[in-house]
Amino acid sequence: MKKLIANPLVHFLLIGAGLFLLYEVVSPASSNQEIILIDDEIVDRSILLFQKEWGRPPTQKEFDGLIDRQVKQEVLYRQALKMNLDHNDELIRRRMEQKLNFITNDLATMDEPSEADLESYYQKNQAKYILSPKVSYVHIYFNPDKRSTARADAERILQSISNETPTGKISEKLGDSFPFLSEVRRASQGEIASQMGDEFAASVLDLEVEKWSGPILSGYGTHLVYVLETFPEEILPLPSVREDVMRDYQYALYQEYNDKIYEDFKKQYEIRIQISEELLKGKLIEIPSTGN
Repeated sequence: MKKLIANPLVHFLLIGAGLFLLYEVVSPASSNQEIILIDDEIVDRSILLFQKEWGRPPTQKEFDGLIDRQVKQEVLYRQALKMNLDHNDELIRRRMEQKLNFITNDLATMDEPSEADLESYYQKNQAKYILSPKVSYVHIYFNPDKRSTARADAERILQSISNETPTGKISEKLGDSFPFLSEVRRASQGEIASQMGDEFAASVLDLEVEKWSGPILSGYGTHLVYVLETFPEEILPLPSVREDVMRDYQYALYQEYNDKIYEDFKKQYEIRIQISEELLKGKLIEIPSTGN
């Protein structure tokens, strides 16, 4: 008897019996059997998924197995719902949200924008299609690791070349070797900042053209800078950014559809937020007030 009680198979059978007993208690009695319909749409999807996975159509035996699997999946799915097994399952919640979003995205894709729609969206969102100002410049580098008076040296050199234009390898002749380019062409503030730092990039864009300026500091040390040319901010015309505008328009439409459907769903429920302050103490990040 003790061996029987200790047998894992007995434990499994008891647990299974308990689950079905629970289902019988919590589910309402019904004399009508529910209908499980395996239609053309389900069969077609099953075959398509099989072909994608195996690279060929299924055999008859494999097809019969697909149908059996669909029936089993549907039976277990419905039973799980009746037993409330989906309750508080974060994975299921996310999957359902994802599937609803897919549906609304498909609806948005069907709504092909006209030229007037694209033009209107482009005009309202031109700030997204602006070419940033750019600059071409030459700089002379003074290495603080090699010079104890790097800034003073830069100021002295600036006085001697204030009226000269950069020619040849002036950077290496008058300064120190720099690990990157000493002459930079058509670079935006962001591109310059990624290599030289934000402070240096902001300073270069404000410098006078065709004149030596400095000293200017970067993450590497001290520099004298000669701006060769500037390229002002430019709004890109619609034809040149059509694909970007189309993609952004479609995404905005996705968001609009998703938000609209969510709001429609939300109207079906009474939303009550009842959270005690005591529960939240010490569990939220407090942002200090800046005052008025």
